[in-house]
Amino acid sequence: MMMKQKRLPLAVVLASVPLWQAEAQEGGVPSIQMEEVFVLGEFVPDEKRDTSEISNVLDVEDLSKLGETSVGISLSRVTGLSLVGGKYVYVRGLGERYSSTLLNATRISSPVPFQKTVPLDIVPNKIVESLLVQKTYSAKYPGDFSGGVIDIRTKSTPNENFANVKFSIGGNSETTGGDGIYYKGGNDDNWGYDDGTRELPLNIQRLSSEEFEDSVFPERAALGASFYNNWDIFEKELKPNFTGEIEAGLRRDVGEESAIGFIGSFRYSNRWLNRYTDFRRYEFTGVDGGSNQTVDYEQLTSRQVVGLNGFVTLGYEFNANHAVNLTYTLMRQTEDETQQNKGLSSEDDVTDGTFAQSIRLQWTENEIETIQLTGEHYFPEMNDAEITWRLVDGSAYRDSPDTRTYTYAENRDGLLEVVTPNRQAAGDLREVFQAPERNFARLDDELTDYGVDVNYPLYLGDMDVSLSGGFGYYERTRDSEDRLFRFDLTTSTPDYVSLMVPYQLFRTENFANEWITVRDFSAGAANASGIFPFAESGEEVTSYYAAFDAQVTDRLRLQGGVRFEDVTLNADAWGGNTEQGTVNAIEQKYDDVLPSASITYEFIENMQIRMAWSETVNRPSLLEITGTTIRNPENFQLYRGNVFLQPAEITNYDFRWEWYFGASDSMSFGAFYKDFTDPIEQGKVQAQNDVFTWFNAEEAYLQGLEYDFRKELRIADWLNIETEGWNETWLNLFTLSANFSYIDSEVTLLGADETAADVPITGGRNIAQLNADKRPLTGQSDYLGNVLLSYDDPDRNIVASFAYNYTGERIALVGSLNDPDVIQEARGRVDLLFRWTWDEFDMVGNSLEFEFKAANLFDEPIEWTQGGQVYEEYKLGVTYSAGVRLNF
Repeated sequence: MMMKQKRLPLAVVLASVPLWQAEAQEGGVPSIQMEEVFVLGEFVPDEKRDTSEISNVLDVEDLSKLGETSVGISLSRVTGLSLVGGKYVYVRGLGERYSSTLLNATRISSPVPFQKTVPLDIVPNKIVESLLVQKTYSAKYPGDFSGGVIDIRTKSTPNENFANVKFSIGGNSETTGGDGIYYKGGNDDNWGYDDGTRELPLNIQRLSSEEFEDSVFPERAALGASFYNNWDIFEKELKPNFTGEIEAGLRRDVGEESAIGFIGSFRYSNRWLNRYTDFRRYEFTGVDGGSNQTVDYEQLTSRQVVGLNGFVTLGYEFNANHAVNLTYTLMRQTEDETQQNKGLSSEDDVTDGTFAQSIRLQWTENEIETIQLTGEHYFPEMNDAEITWRLVDGSAYRDSPDTRTYTYAENRDGLLEVVTPNRQAAGDLREVFQAPERNFARLDDELTDYGVDVNYPLYLGDMDVSLSGGFGYYERTRDSEDRLFRFDLTTSTPDYVSLMVPYQLFRTENFANEWITVRDFSAGAANASGIFPFAESGEEVTSYYAAFDAQVTDRLRLQGGVRFEDVTLNADAWGGNTEQGTVNAIEQKYDDVLPSASITYEFIENMQIRMAWSETVNRPSLLEITGTTIRNPENFQLYRGNVFLQPAEITNYDFRWEWYFGASDSMSFGAFYKDFTDPIEQGKVQAQNDVFTWFNAEEAYLQGLEYDFRKELRIADWLNIETEGWNETWLNLFTLSANFSYIDSEVTLLGADETAADVPITGGRNIAQLNADKRPLTGQSDYLGNVLLSYDDPDRNIVASFAYNYTGERIALVGSLNDPDVIQEARGRVDLLFRWTWDEFDMVGNSLEFEFKAANLFDEPIEWTQGGQVYEEYKLGVTYSAGVRLNF
């Protein structure tokens, strides 16, 4: 096996000490030979070419030409990857449950309810050195692999001291300078932290849900009046977007052999987004395929998004062979959302509908924090053996305090009155809130990961063989709490009270007069409907693996391995009369053996083929195995776990032909096929169509083709232009990159002669009747494509790019019975980037960099359809920004 140079990275945590201001001592830190290729920003051979697996890599140079700010959008430029919901990356059409996101090859905590996936819009490109997307499985990675592994590899110790400060300002054509809606929040909202304005009042915090429900007047009235009376919305002109960044790095020698280094960075962003949505819903008859429209809303959503990110890496090299590293990463994003729906709603036909106006006020804090301590040790005296180890402590939380929802609808007199169960039957309307509610939801995720990996090279004549193995332990625990308060008007309330605007309706006098009351719905919902407010879940994995990587000849390379995983999943939910650790507690154990193998053959110089095979697994995730019903705080939808749920088994086959015909030129063509047994799908519970569940379908397959091309465009050389100077240089500095994917899939939901009633789910119930027994996998686009034309002029310090992204249609929501699937239609996106560096600027610092970016230039609408009719349609707007960076 060919040995690849790898400089031991230093690492993380002394950002508070301005060491970067000291002058670097002369002399470098010696590099050593290791087997793994690790992109550090300096020149290394193409990792996609040199690895034994089928993969794609975006390094720091690639990211600089894209002009993206988040990892999620950047990854959508990779062959076969698509971005869904602006947050989640689908690898080869497979959703978030089928892919693993790692940080420096270790797991990350997640704030996403019900799933372990990481929302990639929260991860800034600022901390990234390279992004690895491995599409074939290898034994060193976690076994819950189906679509691919995304490894976010953070920056490491620099080769020289540096510092930079960057500021940018921008806007959006749908938002900036226009009117948006908002509600009164706290004093620290612009920093992404609630100052206590949205906290549950102290007198209520001291009471359990049962104690709250046992209270009577006047104590109940006092409890209701203690909530902060802040329900109303207002209009204001929305401000421009702003981003500020600061970064510094140091490298210093210590003695003759040792070195210390660090990088520290901080990023703050504040942006506003307006979305105007044509919002419609339908009732499908199923008799002749016809439908009636039941909802016709104009939906306005104003969202403020505040990002705070910190990154520090501190490392110490004892000598050329031994190093330890400490890395701290903080990724935080807060969304403050105000949403208003206005229009007609009806149970049967919107032409006879009632005018309704619904409001949702939601504040959500998402935070991911990771501390990694790692060591790398190289032993030349032991045949160049390498040992690496890791200790990882991670945490994440999602906090959504005081989400308020309410609806006003026209009464028989044509006046708007608040919708409550005692006043106007919400069942006569669709897509409304049944009563004014305040919801307090919190999720905490804790993670521990440690392990050791060993690599031992053998040199057997002309054949180089690398034997590797490792041990790992990973544990995740998650706790969630959901407390819901519902307000109602009493039967003695005068009619005029229901016509009051919110700040009048919820004033103290109405509670004191017993005209408005409140219930803590948490315990009552648990007892009456089995909707539990408290839940915990966990996952514990002990793993071992062994692998080999053999360079059999100069042209033939073989790789194989096997991974063993002992897995324990547990889940519980409680509340009301149900105690923790009783009837809802469940534990599942799995023992998995996961083999993999690949072959790489360079049949002529610079041209090779790869073939890979593996068996992997997709297990139930966290609360999916409990037989209880829990509310998802992201969308307020109810989900019921399924105690009968089993892991899906996947067999993966991959092929890729690669041609490297220049220093930076390449072309590849690939094909893949995945066979699923017992794939985990989502459906609705029979007779409870507002409750979703998970079940094992019969089988599925996924197959596709991928094409990737990159070429430096030496236009002056091709045209034999002999003019010296500017023209010739300019014409030779373009690079064209393009990729295309075709993906096809089919899931068979039921077995032969099987009906929905035969699918086992919790509580003796059945899944609702299906719209079709066979359909594509949810979220899978049929066509994906990217084109990137970039210009890089190092003499004039200019970088520019034109990027086009195409995402084909996909199933966004699965239908049931008469309701067809909801389809997100295909769309394209065009982005521009221009950056110029003034390297003669010497007033302050060494250089000054100017940047302009524009995204989504043609602003094609995002359209969801159902049965060929508009379900939702909106525009994202054209986003633009101008920035300046001062380099020291």
